[in-house]
Amino acid sequence: MSILFSSQHFHTPNNKGVKKIVGRQSTGWWVIIPAMKAVLDQGEFLEKLELVAKVSTKHVTLPVLQCVLLVAEDEHLIIRATNLEVAMEVVVGARVGESGVVAVPAAVLLQTVMLGGQKEVSLRSDGGSLVVEGSGSETLIKTVSHEEFPSIPKIEGKGQVIGNHMFSLGIKASAFAASLSSIKPELGSIHIFQKKEQSLTFVATDSFRLMEKTVPQKGVVFESSVLLPQKNALEISRVLDANTSKDPVCRYNDHQFSLEFDNGVYITSRLVSGSFPDYEQIMPKEFVASVTVLKEDLSHAFKKTSIFLNRFFQVGLRIEDSSLTVSASGGEVGTTTESIKAEVSGEVLGLNFNQRYISDVLPHLVDDSVVMQFSGIGRPMVMRGLGDPSVRYLVMPMNK
Repeated sequence: MSILFSSQHFHTPNNKGVKKIVGRQSTGWWVIIPAMKAVLDQGEFLEKLELVAKVSTKHVTLPVLQCVLLVAEDEHLIIRATNLEVAMEVVVGARVGESGVVAVPAAVLLQTVMLGGQKEVSLRSDGGSLVVEGSGSETLIKTVSHEEFPSIPKIEGKGQVIGNHMFSLGIKASAFAASLSSIKPELGSIHIFQKKEQSLTFVATDSFRLMEKTVPQKGVVFESSVLLPQKNALEISRVLDANTSKDPVCRYNDHQFSLEFDNGVYITSRLVSGSFPDYEQIMPKEFVASVTVLKEDLSHAFKKTSIFLNRFFQVGLRIEDSSLTVSASGGEVGTTTESIKAEVSGEVLGLNFNQRYISDVLPHLVDDSVVMQFSGIGRPMVMRGLGDPSVRYLVMPMNK
């Protein structure tokens, strides 16, 4: 039997090569990848592994998506994970004894490292297993074929630095209003665009309510808008909150959005194709009544009425001379009415709303006082903080 050997490279998504040996025998081609050997600081490894492992997901047809891909090369270990919606890559400093690539179940590896308790973690591949060693312990984790692991897309171009904290705030302040249905992907997304210079505007809607949040972004220019799927956006927000030392570089094209941090953390998400609704058309231009109340008073009233809400979470709001009356009727449970002191202007008015829709926005209004503007019977209400022009929240009324 004759065997031919050749030296090739396994090309990773960052275009760095891990040397492998390819041989051919009478039954076909076979591959030998050198046994991976690396020693890492347990604290840094656990921190980065926790960050990236949350991206992995259960998948019936692609078990490899439950895994993290470990690439040992040079003086670091690269950890990658993807669920085909979001992909992440992080870099951990390591003493690499042998370059190599393995894919292991993310949850199993994370728990193993978390419960290790040692200062250093030693990793080495042994046949179909990854051996995790440290301070007298040895764990063998079954590996999955790394060749099935999807590539992680990289966006070319210079990119621009975005303000970490404010970008995350824009996502968190708007995400709750996005639709949870997958029927209309654009409604299950956060619309991010540049409405004014030196700022970015984040908008989400489920067609019953709409949240608009504008945050400062000095020097950032978005030539086109992006539609980030809500779940992906929240994952990006989580990564932003975990990496606050320096602002990341943002890049996007027609299909992908990515953030790259100087500590080796990289996250990318697919974008939704399509158009976000022209919501300015439904924003009321005139109001027949306006109410200003303390946020704490409104929140307290809702805690009481929540006991008596019906299955539609319906709450009644009635505007009178110097008060806002909040009421709820829960059928067999009973009824309740709460009167709140308020500054009122305009006509006397009574409307029904989904209480949860109103309550959801209160944590995102930073002012002590809330302004509620009513455009009439059967027409939407707009809420904002008294001194905060960065938020507009629209809620459609309910039929009686």
